[in-house]
Amino acid sequence: MKVFERFADLIGFLIIFVKDLFHFFFDLISDLLRRMYQKFLEIHFSEKVVFFNIIPAFFAVIVPVARFYIFESYFYINNPLAVYLIGIALVMFASIYFTGLIKLIIRVVMNGYYLFWIIYLPVAGELTKADPYEIYFGYYINIAVPVIFIVFSMVSYFIGNDQRR
Repeated sequence: MKVFERFADLIGFLIIFVKDLFHFFFDLISDLLRRMYQKFLEIHFSEKVVFFNIIPAFFAVIVPVARFYIFESYFYINNPLAVYLIGIALVMFASIYFTGLIKLIIRVVMNGYYLFWIIYLPVAGELTKADPYEIYFGYYINIAVPVIFIVFSMVSYFIGNDQRR
């Protein structure tokens, strides 16, 4: 009988331990989210635009950039540079919580480089080997997203309160 009592005590202890561990991690995560939300409320409007521009950035990744007609149906081509736009969106999100000139330089260089290549691919005929093809509306989203990132990063630095070191 003592074995059963000890086993029941062990199970009870483990249940309480798991419950306390769950409460600890829940409090930790909720505190982190609350602090991030407070920081979000403190940032300049242009940084909020950068944050919300991450949503169209993820849509730009999944929306086709070109299509071609073959065998009596359309075939769509996704953005070959999409993985880089995901990385840019993550860096843009992380950089919201930093300030200074280095942040501006990183943002402008990354987005400018991406913008150069997204414009270069169709001009050079490297977007697809299918001929003829037509540019689809996703291509324009892929151009608009880095332009918005660049413009509002500059606005944030020059007009917002981001010039602190």
